[in-house]
Amino acid sequence: MKPQLETERLVLNQPLDTDIPVLVEIMKNPIYHKNTTNIPFPYTEASAAFWVELAAQGLLNTNAYIFAIRLKNASKIIGGIGLGIDKMNHKAELGYWLDETYWNQGLITEAAKEILNFGFEQLNLKRIFASHFDSNKASGKIMQNIGMKKEGLLQAYTFKEGKYIDHVLYASINPNL
Repeated sequence: MKPQLETERLVLNQPLDTDIPVLVEIMKNPIYHKNTTNIPFPYTEASAAFWVELAAQGLLNTNAYIFAIRLKNASKIIGGIGLGIDKMNHKAELGYWLDETYWNQGLITEAAKEILNFGFEQLNLKRIFASHFDSNKASGKIMQNIGMKKEGLLQAYTFKEGKYIDHVLYASINPNL
């Protein structure tokens, strides 16, 4: 089963090989590498193909649910969002990115609310968590806007480009489990 989720303005569905050229074009912007632990720079066709395959394998193995974000009535990918599943502990890590052209329109907040609902209602997860680099305040605002609670600061959590980076940790707990 390939899940497809819909919100008022968005369709969240499987990333496809046909998305690769658009992914490479979006990810030419170094901001995605700067603000994440796992998006490489430069971002190549091989990087995009890896992500599309990661989504397919995650779905197959039910250990990740990775969605392309698309505007309704448009097939072009404008972002990505997903849950990395820890089955044993009934929890998942939320991650997301959005084409900078679409920032500040509430689209990631809309997609993330739907993903939280999917994780709690469809996957029966107890906990969904996310973290952001301390310097990326906008991502923290999204986490707050979807109802996640700040749990703390993970000091020197990532070593990237010669510097230690603190992460701010947020989580939501499924009240129905």
